[in-house]
Amino acid sequence: MKRFLIRIAIWGALLAVTFGIVIAYHAGPRTDYFYNRFTQPKARNLILGSSRAAQGINPAELDEEGSVEFFNYSFTNYNSPYGQCYFAAAKKKFLEKNGAVTILEVNPFTLSNYRKNMKGDEEIFEECETAPSNMWMIDADPNFEYIIRNYSDDLRTLTGIKPRPYAIYLHDDGWLEIEMPFDTAYFKENTEDKVRNYNELVPKMKPSTERWKALNETVAYFKKYGEVFLVRVPVSPEMEEIEKNYYPSFDSDVMAFANGNSIEFLNYFDLNDSLYFTDGNHLHRESARRFSKILGEDIKTSLHQ
Repeated sequence: MKRFLIRIAIWGALLAVTFGIVIAYHAGPRTDYFYNRFTQPKARNLILGSSRAAQGINPAELDEEGSVEFFNYSFTNYNSPYGQCYFAAAKKKFLEKNGAVTILEVNPFTLSNYRKNMKGDEEIFEECETAPSNMWMIDADPNFEYIIRNYSDDLRTLTGIKPRPYAIYLHDDGWLEIEMPFDTAYFKENTEDKVRNYNELVPKMKPSTERWKALNETVAYFKKYGEVFLVRVPVSPEMEEIEKNYYPSFDSDVMAFANGNSIEFLNYFDLNDSLYFTDGNHLHRESARRFSKILGEDIKTSLHQ
């Protein structure tokens, strides 16, 4: 019996080592939409928000315009709406040095919660069980914790044996580049699907007082170290219409919030008709570069006023 257990232990150890070597060799910028953000060091200047910011704000273009080196720590509406858990996760990634610049992307859904989670006086925050909120190790390379706790694809995808429908590349600065060909007909089909999905989602959502409170705490914390900007990333006119119907007072509420906290609200919805979106909700990578340059110029101007 003892010999049998020793053999099991040896084989188990060999499998664990093999698994670790495979991950160490293959895991990286193309692993998935999140992994590479947990292999990079803590950052001085953060971009926080949803997938709109993850794909739409390219730190390399911001750096070029503003000479401020940003790290994009944005995820999705589901994973990173404003709340105590995302706030805590952002602090883990932050160097806490003075002179910092923080960009907080805002949209109606990052300040909402599911109606099913808002029964009674207390809210339930589902994102607390997901990345980045459930991560302890946020700068390990390779990051075995992320693979074990949060990697959602199979080993064949991780090793590249099973191809994805389109390539992704999560840059070391946190920008998520979707390497999708420029095809306006395909974008139109995707937009129709996205609009249908959001029209189904909207009746299930409601603006959240607790998320606004958390945003307020997030702004207060990062303001202690420097400048904070609220940014509304462009979307397609179709998505704009959905958001206007869902949360008509959103822009005026954000403006009042920004004024109350003495920070700037940079709203780029005037660009909605002049940029390209892969699905109506996310900027195409070339439009993301263009938009990021504009954002970088505006931040640079504001910082030097």
